[in-house]
Amino acid sequence: MPQYTLEGVLREHAAGLADVRLAFNTQVTGFEDTGDGVGVDLLQLRSGITTNIRSSYFVGADGARSFVREAIGARLSGERDVAKNYSIIFRAPDLAGRQVHGQAIMYWMVNQDVPSVLGPMDQNDLWYFMATKLAGNVDPAKVDPVELIRRGTGFADLAVEVLHTDPWVAHSLVADFYHKGRVFLAGDACHLHPPFGGFGMNMGIGDAVDLGWKLAATLQGWGGPGLLAAYHTERAPVHRRTIRESVINYATVGNQLVRPDLEAPGPAGDAVRAAQGQIIKDSKIREFSTLGLVLGARYDGSPIVVDDGTQPPEEHSIHYVPSAFPGGLAPHAWLADGSSLYDHFGLGFTLLVTGEANAGVDAMRAAADQRGVPLTVAVPGDVRLSRLYQAAFALIRPDQHVAWRGDNLPADPLALLDHVTGRVRVGHRPSCTRSVNP
Repeated sequence: MPQYTLEGVLREHAAGLADVRLAFNTQVTGFEDTGDGVGVDLLQLRSGITTNIRSSYFVGADGARSFVREAIGARLSGERDVAKNYSIIFRAPDLAGRQVHGQAIMYWMVNQDVPSVLGPMDQNDLWYFMATKLAGNVDPAKVDPVELIRRGTGFADLAVEVLHTDPWVAHSLVADFYHKGRVFLAGDACHLHPPFGGFGMNMGIGDAVDLGWKLAATLQGWGGPGLLAAYHTERAPVHRRTIRESVINYATVGNQLVRPDLEAPGPAGDAVRAAQGQIIKDSKIREFSTLGLVLGARYDGSPIVVDDGTQPPEEHSIHYVPSAFPGGLAPHAWLADGSSLYDHFGLGFTLLVTGEANAGVDAMRAAADQRGVPLTVAVPGDVRLSRLYQAAFALIRPDQHVAWRGDNLPADPLALLDHVTGRVRVGHRPSCTRSVNP
């Protein structure tokens, strides 16, 4: 699915939400954090009308050239200019029927002349084409795009209608901080990476989920000062790990796969092509099979997650083994009645009771009521859950990550809730923590 199609779905949904107002052709020209809120200056580009709105918090999700990032003084660090690229969006009605490799989402054109990548955009004969440096170190942006596509595909007479061209540069960068006062960054505004792996939207939505529930908790009064402070602490390591993986994926592209005799006829060429085919298979499996990276993301060392003294599961980019290790994504299960375990989680925190034991549950409910923390108690009654979670109880956050687990609920539930909602001093470990049985 092309990004513009997904964006259309999201836009339509957002427009139907009572608390959301969409403003297109509108530019932020300035903002001021007054300590108790943020005033934002907006310019309507078509009418030239300027307005000022006030909000409790302000999130800049304004992309790689983020105005908000520059304004708060955050700096990107890492590797710039990993590679220059040239992308073309074009229409070619005959292309799908002329290629001989069957349907795919991406075709690698490995050749001496125009090593490149090609793929369908949607069902309307739209395609994308991406090239880096050509033979002789020629910049592809200086070549006629129709000629470039024909040379890359090998179809010298291909009918091509060029719709859009875009020279761009891949970076591997992370901001040194993600917020200042009441102003926050999300998405490409605070992290940039090569596109191979499709992690950009995963990370952007992950930022929105993590920051979103923390902002909601703060605005609703049950989130402490440490909650929003943990946004950068939790997300930055996930971004760095994901960016490292995207750089590895980007290391094997058309230019790196060109070898002498690649296009030679006969046994010599066959041997080279077979060897390069195996290299592609070995390197690209981790680009397209990434459950270990996506679902295995954890918030190790987070100040709002309670360490239980156990060893974290081994990280792997491909293989995902569900684990309720604190900070990780709550393991999923299909229950005996056909429902999803996640369907039993509430919009706030969820206390999952994996067995029959319920000692201390009432005290947890009372503590949550006292602090105003929304708490759902889920008792699915499925014997498999105690083995899956390796604990009798698990406290699960609104973003479905495990905040705490233990075989006994704490004697002081307020201390636990204060820890996971950011009320306690960062780095303080409550005495109520319980280690799980091995």
